[in-house]
Amino acid sequence: MDKKAADLKNKGNEFFKSGNVHRAAEIFAQAEKADATDPVYPSNLSAALYETADYDGCAQAILRAWKLLQGNPSINPSLVVRLSSRLAKALCHGFRAKELLPSFLDVNGAEIAGLRNAGVEHSTKSSDKEELVRLWREWDMMIPELAKYVEASEVDLRRLAKLPLFFNPLDPTREFFSIGTDDVIDLMEGWGPGEAYSLKLDRLPPERLSDIALLFGGVGDGRHALGTLVGLHEAFQKLPKTKRTQFKAHLTLLDVHDATIARDVCILMLLHALTEASDATARAEIKATLTYTFCGAAMPSYCYKRLTSVIEDLRKRFTLDSPGLPDWLRVASDTITAILPTLDFWLTARKSTSRMLEGHEHMSPSDLPEAQMMSMLPGGNATLKKTLEEKEAEERAKIRQTLQEMSPESLAEWPLFTKDDSPEKMRAFVNDNMDKLIDMIYKEGKGGKLPLYEEAFYKGAKVFLPPKELMKRHPGFETAWKQIKSHTGMSQPVLRKVRTHIQTEWKPNITLFDTKCSDPRCYSDRDGYPDIKLDMFRTVTYFEQFNRRNTPNAQDLVRTDQHILASQVCGAFFEKAANALKGLAGHLTVELLCGGLSEELAKMQWGADVTRPKEFPRKYTRMWLSNVPDYTHGPLNVIIYAIPCLQDDPQAAIGFNSLLNTAVWAGDDEFFHTYTLLLPKEVPRYLGCRVISSRVVMDVCILGSQSVPRPLSELATRDELTTWLTRVLFNTFIPGHSKLRPHNVRCPHNLAAFFGLLFYLHRAGYPAHWLSDFLARVLSGRMLSDIAPYDDFWPMPVKERLRRVPARRVRTDPWLVDFEVMIASAYHAVPFPLTGALPADFSREPEDIQVWEATVQPAQYFSTAPLFNFSSPYDPRTQLLFYRASAATATRLIDDMGRIFEGKAEPAPGTFFILTMQEYVQYQECIRFKLSKKRVERMRKEDWYMMAYRPDTGQQGELYIRRPFISKT
Repeated sequence: MDKKAADLKNKGNEFFKSGNVHRAAEIFAQAEKADATDPVYPSNLSAALYETADYDGCAQAILRAWKLLQGNPSINPSLVVRLSSRLAKALCHGFRAKELLPSFLDVNGAEIAGLRNAGVEHSTKSSDKEELVRLWREWDMMIPELAKYVEASEVDLRRLAKLPLFFNPLDPTREFFSIGTDDVIDLMEGWGPGEAYSLKLDRLPPERLSDIALLFGGVGDGRHALGTLVGLHEAFQKLPKTKRTQFKAHLTLLDVHDATIARDVCILMLLHALTEASDATARAEIKATLTYTFCGAAMPSYCYKRLTSVIEDLRKRFTLDSPGLPDWLRVASDTITAILPTLDFWLTARKSTSRMLEGHEHMSPSDLPEAQMMSMLPGGNATLKKTLEEKEAEERAKIRQTLQEMSPESLAEWPLFTKDDSPEKMRAFVNDNMDKLIDMIYKEGKGGKLPLYEEAFYKGAKVFLPPKELMKRHPGFETAWKQIKSHTGMSQPVLRKVRTHIQTEWKPNITLFDTKCSDPRCYSDRDGYPDIKLDMFRTVTYFEQFNRRNTPNAQDLVRTDQHILASQVCGAFFEKAANALKGLAGHLTVELLCGGLSEELAKMQWGADVTRPKEFPRKYTRMWLSNVPDYTHGPLNVIIYAIPCLQDDPQAAIGFNSLLNTAVWAGDDEFFHTYTLLLPKEVPRYLGCRVISSRVVMDVCILGSQSVPRPLSELATRDELTTWLTRVLFNTFIPGHSKLRPHNVRCPHNLAAFFGLLFYLHRAGYPAHWLSDFLARVLSGRMLSDIAPYDDFWPMPVKERLRRVPARRVRTDPWLVDFEVMIASAYHAVPFPLTGALPADFSREPEDIQVWEATVQPAQYFSTAPLFNFSSPYDPRTQLLFYRASAATATRLIDDMGRIFEGKAEPAPGTFFILTMQEYVQYQECIRFKLSKKRVERMRKEDWYMMAYRPDTGQQGELYIRRPFISKT
């Protein structure tokens, strides 16, 4: 034996035992090079390469070792068995991962067969022989499928992308958030005021400058897209002329609600009209229409006419094969299909202005009934309360400083003073009433706005004043405005005149309605109205701050120009947006997409977004997700589905905030742990992405991508990964409980999301055999583990990550049918072998999986009140229980599910199962789900029943029961 090679082997063994398999592989390769005659060296190399998931290199090294062994008279039987076993596994994993192709078998078929036979021949222990036979049998089962791993994988990935990722709510009615309440964000500058993270165009290579792609998930009213549009135009103008020719930008505006997308496309078409209008009056009307559509409850008839004209035009265009939209605007065909019912509803609904305004109220956030009730609810977090108090004190201190430093000229603008008041008198008044003024400014604007004169008008009329050039069209408005500015307030006769005009000549903002307003399940008279109770000048404030962001007074905390009208502020904002559209002509595409954020990103990742043109981006430079992660399992969902759609660039990033339940979190660690079961500092090592900022509770969470696959040395160890995956899986089987709103936490991932996590981990760099072995344990129906699910109220305490129980065998069999649907749907695309681990009754054919429908009847109706409600049908908690009538009652099964998971023997496996995936759920009508045809046929013969239920409430098992048959759709 060559001494140098032997020393290298020993050194490599040390690295291998310590877990540094990449370094071990390098050393073993040097040993083989030093002595190419000893089969031990390529054998050791193959072991290290296998652990690094280099299955091609592993197989090649095995065959080199086998070639040397064949010519060796003193053959080592145990080495032959190890090589034979490792080759079988390397072949299975290599072909599944598409590292090995059928041509490899053509070249090496004889050597593979020889080593296979030799391994069986030299097995001296019966256990070794049985395991070796099992491994090669799994390879035999894969051989007929090899071609399909290449041919059918893309189709199967598209099927995988369409699987539902979340537990469904019992009722699919969606909340419609029409008017936003947050600052305008320009993604070119960062994530909003105080969250600078500039996108430096001059640092982008030419190919990236032509591929700037920005996605707005949960786009809402589109304010961030419009702000970014303005920012793009400003950045474009600063580029050298040579770089301008290379500049291309794509904005994707995505939202789950069809009415939101319909509303946004109307706003964009109005902006387009503004770019083309030259007549001053027409431009004033268009900007007024934009203002009232964007942030008003009602609008003048001439604005309503312009709005409905846009809706009618869109309705006609969308019936054509080619809609003929502006060159920069694109709407996918399935999005058109989704929004057409909303456009039709807006054109046909007849809504009353008086009824609309009767239920509408302009309120500051602290005056909202929901905010007052939230402050009284138990469950708030003491640490967060202290943080909020400290932040409020800081903001009040800034307001005090601003008031102290205001010039006499600025003070003279206040309605409290007259032109005859001296600077000394004004300063004395401010000093004497400092605390009251600070309180007023803080409450009105949370650190940024004094009430406008117009707010006094709004509280009486409940509409914005029209632009000054259009004011004469409205009887009483000019008089009312003069009275308010003179500090006398509107007289009752003038107010009556104004209100009469509004109720007879104005129209409701129809874009604030969605189709559920005509749904008898939501409104018995089919004539619902939105409940608009919010600070209607909040958007005006944010627009005004955005408009002056590049001016010398951009950082002023207190706005003093109280004479300004909302229509002036909004008109200036929309003017900037229209100028940007015009200035970026030929360099810009704006795409509207209706769908769930995670679902649409999964389609992009796996090639299922077939209605989008091929040239559209599948990877983005920046994404702003608002607080969508509050509803979609937080950062874990963002990492699985959004990070793979991020460009591999240091400046590429994803930002989001948390608004649904801010008061519930002890801090950022608890936020991350509840959703990911990891601390923020652990996320890069377990999930292979960057955590740029984890300050999500009070600020913004920012995540970034890294090149993948990551080196195995930078990832979690196999034991760490197995432990974490077990925690994620068990907490999907037996989810925790949510507190009363507004302290409710949503963790809606179902088993399809867990399956997607396995795909993500393979992409991140984890060896396929780690994932395959883990899933094989799950599919066996039982797992030995010392990990227990968290069966308590969310948030999940950070200390839970360390909790262990005595090891016991838990049951996984109740949830395996979900895995059958997932595996069969994506069988040829799964990047690791499962053939030998599949239960005997599992289908492997995608064509065998079909959608089925069950007509249902409710056993109970649910409260739709937003607060103090444990039985809301809108929380994503639905599971489907299928059971054989002779096995047990549904109530017993549901009540016992935790004990069954813990190993209770009865009911026996195969007599019941749980589906966490549902295609559609409406608890008063029908439920749709996927199952294999063969399984349904067996269930029909065996008298099976179905029940849908919420596992987290006292109403378990009381939702609906259906006769024991299922009808195919």
